Formats: sequence, C-alpha cells, structure tokens
Amino acid sequence: MWAALQEDATRVPVGLRALINRRVAWWNGDQYCQDAHAAKGRRLGVSAEKIEALGNYALSPLFSDAEKVALEYTDTITETHRDVGDELFARLRQYYDDDAIAEMTMIIAWQNAGTRLNRAFRIPSQGFWKQ
Repeated sequence: MWAALQEDATRVPVGLRALINRRVAWWNGDQYCQDAHAAKGRRLGVSAEKIEALGNYALSPLFSDAEKVALEYTDTITETHRDVGDELFARLRQYYDDDAIAEMTMIIAWQNAGTRLNRAFRIPSQGFWKQ
C-alpha cells in the first residue's frame, strides 16, 4: 500500500504528497515521519522555506490555493473531532478531480495509521532533515 500511495500514485503531485505526509506526522506527534518527509520533500524540490512554513501554510504566500485547500483537508481528516464539510469539499473539487481526491484521502489515511504506530512505539527522528 505504501508503495502504491507514495511511489506509484500520480494524481497528487509528489511535493504536495511530502507536505501532506509531514503535516499528518506533525498532527500525530511523529518525529520520525516529520523528519523523513521533510527530507523527502527537499529531494523532490520543495524549498526549505516552504517546509518550514508548513505550520502556518494558511497565511503563507509560499503555498498555492490548491495546496492550501489540500492541507486544510489533511488537517480536517487528521484531527478526528472535525468533519469535512460541504464547503471545504466544494473548494477541494475546484482544484482536484474525484480520482485525485480519492488518492489524497488514502495518502492521508495511510499516513495517519503509520504516524500513530510510530508515536506509540516511540520511534525517534533519525536526523534525515537538514543534514
């Protein structure tokens, strides 16, 4: 499943995938995945400034409107006390077709499972980012 969603998936841009994965890891307190996905994002061409601005993406000019709505969708799915409302879903559909939304949702769900396992097992950062 990991390879299908991270390596073979084509509808969600690779840089956005890395940002989504890092954002989920932040929500779930998974230091290992935050580190790994920041490093992967850099290898894929995401700027260090953008990776560092991820915590304030909604107000940052570094993120496109399409990226902002994808990250808001990520936050809403990951924070389990929230619901993806009709308004958010309509904004998401302005930028992504049904197949891309399905792929993005699976990326978010799979990353949520992995980061929660890593945190439960106390897997620390490996120092991939900023080496």
